[in-house]
Amino acid sequence: MDPAETVGAFDPRRRGLSPLGATARRHARRLVITALLTAVVVVVAVRDPGLLSPTAGVSTTVVGVGGPTFLVRLELGALAGALAAGVSLVALVDRDPAVDLRAASGWLALAAAGFLVGTVAARQFAPGLVDVLVEWGRVAADSRQSTLELELFFPVAVGGGAAVAPLLLGLRRAGALSRRLTGRTRGLSLLCLVAFAACFSPPDSTTFALYAAPPAVGLGVAVAWAEFG
Repeated sequence: MDPAETVGAFDPRRRGLSPLGATARRHARRLVITALLTAVVVVVAVRDPGLLSPTAGVSTTVVGVGGPTFLVRLELGALAGALAAGVSLVALVDRDPAVDLRAASGWLALAAAGFLVGTVAARQFAPGLVDVLVEWGRVAADSRQSTLELELFFPVAVGGGAAVAPLLLGLRRAGALSRRLTGRTRGLSLLCLVAFAACFSPPDSTTFALYAAPPAVGLGVAVAWAEFG
């Protein structure tokens, strides 16, 4: 263990960062490179995002720059890059002597299982959700981009909602976050879920709420557990 890998080294200006936040600051360039490389690989590899949808009914070979399919490919790349950077950050924070991820292995495994189960389960209902939103006039029936975004990213919102509480509680148990999940942690978590809903949902307030609700509930559960558990 490198003795320099401490919170003091990560946070030399004593800004009160948690070990996770200090690690993100110290390794920001590495995390950005990881995210960008992953995004580029995904954009290049996924030529037809319609093939990834539950129905594959919106499959298309149109890949022109600026077209709806290309925009969804960019969104897939951005999401994959963010997830890759997040996984790298969790691995890097374990270098801090104050952090012990093994103590939180159960919570982290629960978060991974929750994400997988939530995503798979919501994927089964995504096509029906598209039909309902089209019927309500919230999504245009001929909008390929909106259909793809709902079928591909709404399941991720549900899976993220199932994972966020055990993930935050696990990082708290490992010592990577403050014991009471302070306002900074809550604020950044809320910012991330709002950014996700804004970037990956169709431009409609109903779909925005559908994307934001599952992770918001998960965040609320984590905060309540930390405060009263």
